[in-house]
Amino acid sequence: MDTPEDIVNVSGICYENVKVFSEGLWSVKPGESILQHPLVRFHFELLAMFFLAGSFHFFLKRFHFSRFTSDVLAGIAVGPTVMGYYFGRTSDDLFHTSIPNQVVSSLSKIGYILFVFFAGVQMDTTLIWKTGRKAFSLGAFIFATNFIMASSIAIFFPKDNGLNIGIKGGMIFTGNMYFESMTQTEFVGVCYILMQLQIINSQLGRLALASSMHYKLMSLVYNITNGFGRGFRTTSIRVGVQMVILSLAYILFIVIILRQMIFTFIRITPQGLNYVFGPLILGLIVPARSPLAEILVQKFNTAASGFLLPLMTMFCASKIDLHQFISEFNTLVAFKISLIGFAIKVAVTFLAVYFYKLPLRHAAALTVILNAKGHFEVGTFISFNPLKEIQSTSGILLLFLLQAFQPLLVKTLYHPAEHYVSYKQKSIEQVSNDAELQILVCAHREEDVMAAITLLEYSNPTKQNPLSIYGLCLEELVSSFIPVLINHQLGQKISYSEGSRSQPIIDIFKYFKTQHNKFVQMHVFTAISPFKQMHEDICWLSFDKDCSLVIIPFHKKWNSKGKMVSSNTDLRNLNINVLKNAPCSVGTLIDRKRAQGLSSIFSTSATYRVAALFVGGSDDREAISYALRMARSPRVHLTIMHLVAHNDDVHNWESMVNDDFLRKVKAEMSGHKNIDYIEETVRDGSDTSEVIQSIVEDRDLIMVGRQHENEPQALAGLSAEWIDFPELGPMGDLLASEYISNPVSVLVVQQQKKKVNVTASN
Repeated sequence: MDTPEDIVNVSGICYENVKVFSEGLWSVKPGESILQHPLVRFHFELLAMFFLAGSFHFFLKRFHFSRFTSDVLAGIAVGPTVMGYYFGRTSDDLFHTSIPNQVVSSLSKIGYILFVFFAGVQMDTTLIWKTGRKAFSLGAFIFATNFIMASSIAIFFPKDNGLNIGIKGGMIFTGNMYFESMTQTEFVGVCYILMQLQIINSQLGRLALASSMHYKLMSLVYNITNGFGRGFRTTSIRVGVQMVILSLAYILFIVIILRQMIFTFIRITPQGLNYVFGPLILGLIVPARSPLAEILVQKFNTAASGFLLPLMTMFCASKIDLHQFISEFNTLVAFKISLIGFAIKVAVTFLAVYFYKLPLRHAAALTVILNAKGHFEVGTFISFNPLKEIQSTSGILLLFLLQAFQPLLVKTLYHPAEHYVSYKQKSIEQVSNDAELQILVCAHREEDVMAAITLLEYSNPTKQNPLSIYGLCLEELVSSFIPVLINHQLGQKISYSEGSRSQPIIDIFKYFKTQHNKFVQMHVFTAISPFKQMHEDICWLSFDKDCSLVIIPFHKKWNSKGKMVSSNTDLRNLNINVLKNAPCSVGTLIDRKRAQGLSSIFSTSATYRVAALFVGGSDDREAISYALRMARSPRVHLTIMHLVAHNDDVHNWESMVNDDFLRKVKAEMSGHKNIDYIEETVRDGSDTSEVIQSIVEDRDLIMVGRQHENEPQALAGLSAEWIDFPELGPMGDLLASEYISNPVSVLVVQQQKKKVNVTASN
């Protein structure tokens, strides 16, 4: 029997008994360092890298540089280029450059796996059949170009017989990997740059998404097929057949068995090959925008995108040595041909895009978007090639150089608001009395549409005053990259619509249609997009449907007792963007008078008491115009209150327009007993505030204009510095204040703003 002394370690691996964590900063023995403990050193490494990345991004984000750029700069700073070159001893103590950091490397690969998985989860493959021919042909053309270039890369490498076949094969493999990474159109990269620039649901953004999705699916099919073919060429037929059978069995297991399991999870979940391809395919079978997808993205995507992916980028960038790169530049064949390939790809993409007759600036912007680079390419490098030599790390540097200025270029070249600039006057004041009034109503929740339906119910839908209503249900895009605008008149449905939050809103719109079937045209849409870009859907739909008014819900909500119950900052920012960019008039509806069921809305016996305040200006004129249209209904009692300053003797063009408008109002009032006109003399804003507070008790709705040119005396003292909600203006802010608890609704109206220079305003 062997004694312990006879046992020999023949594994070839030696292990050192090193404590993972220290015993404390104050217990460090002489000659030792707290950084000798791997866990402590790892924490300091994370602290250094993320502090530098955050500092860089704090300044660079002002110039539209992405977080990816800041992460690469942080990695270069802690690597041999800066810290290792100027602070060698500190760098070796902190990062142990002579010892591979397996912990960070493993975390980086885990982050990349999650990144690829969530990319598949958020890629809605059902939309691939709904895109137009332009997107398909553009994606196919770019794929064909990339395939031709990648197939001919071997001609760039030396052909002399003295070169070892294995070395040449390795050079071709590395060069081909870098070349394809630099020339491919990556769907996830396109999504990230569109999200960063907040143009993902613009016309150009939708075309870029559709084209890149077609490209990605073609590329995925080609890579799998080519992998099978390579298996037959490099091995025996038996091994090749085994590889095909096992790979297909793996894919079928995911698509059939796991997919059915996922559908089971979705039904019971309450609402609320290489390792790269496996997570992608697994992610693709998870239905986008389903409750399961939302939970997965909400719970895990922050850790992957906010921690693991930046760590992967910084880890890879920390291997870049610019000093070595400069000294050995002549030998970097893969770097040079990848740069040339990228230039060719950009030129070909631009020609293809320009062929579809896009404006020159838009074609250039789309070209930049379709060639966006980022985390996916970095993950490819770390997955297929060890970052040990300059040939490998130069690819990370090239990525950094190519993508750094892409967001800034797109921001300069493309402005989404250009698509819906209206040079026609689209306001209620300009609509003739017997013309159809077209209104876009936006709703996030059931109470939003209930309040809007009450307003529409008393907007006098008759044969002489028909209404055309476009109902837009707004849903936040959480578990998918792709924003959608669904037209329910065309039979389009939301995926898994039985769990859709929009369905109750859609039902209320349809119910309103049934109550006024003869005099109301109702068209219902659902927009699913990020809050920061949702105003694009609203503005585009209002422009496309030639609407005169957009009604948006106020971001604060009150209960029936007048107590505020919720406030949504994202919704407030959305409203501000709509007010800034809308191609027609906008009404912000403050819902204090909570409707109690549909029966309360469609009660025919109730009298709706409306007050419209007039100080002067285009917005006040727009509010009065809408109020007069409502007052044509005998169920509406309108009081027009003209606030006149006691020493207001200013005579200019604006006052002349106001006087002429009031003369028309008084002429229209003749024969309408349900309209009262009152002139109230006020000294300043304090008197105006008292008047407003005196009328809230016996009114159902108060209508005011948002802005007033050349601050009138009647609003003196109610300056922007003293109001909480500038987007409501001084009078709207008073009516939304906490001092008013009466259940009265408020409509703050802004007349269409002319767009003089869209490019400059953006």
